[in-house]
Amino acid sequence: MIKIIEAKKKDINSIVKMAKEMADFHRKIDDYYKSGKEHEKRLRALALKSFGKRNIKALIAKDKNKILGYGVASIEKPRDYVRHKKIGYIKGLYVKEAYRGRGVGKQIFNKFLEWFKSRNIKYIELSVDSRNKIGISVWKKYGFFEYQKKMRMDL
Repeated sequence: MIKIIEAKKKDINSIVKMAKEMADFHRKIDDYYKSGKEHEKRLRALALKSFGKRNIKALIAKDKNKILGYGVASIEKPRDYVRHKKIGYIKGLYVKEAYRGRGVGKQIFNKFLEWFKSRNIKYIELSVDSRNKIGISVWKKYGFFEYQKKMRMDL
């Protein structure tokens, strides 16, 4: 039985390992992104810094003692052109490949929705690489829509 629970400091190694896998996935899309190995130190520091903060929620999906995925969300002050004082952000959500398509990510996402609603959040944002067709498809299925385009030029 899969349970979605708050991540604990003892889960950091598992979370960092999965975050590295996600970084490596993005690196395959574009070498603009750091690999998991290049990004590991910062990922670990961010994870440690996040624990205990009221505006950050870190969740893991567990089946018995096995961690299947994780998610991190935050509540932050938006850009100055946004009317609302606080916005929800999905910082990352990752499910190990062997467990995808079983609703694990959806369960994590639903816990974030509960948390955002309990904190009176009306808008949730996230970033997804425009070439990540699977990610875009999943986020659209959850109700997200494109409202801005971020553009880059390589020199």
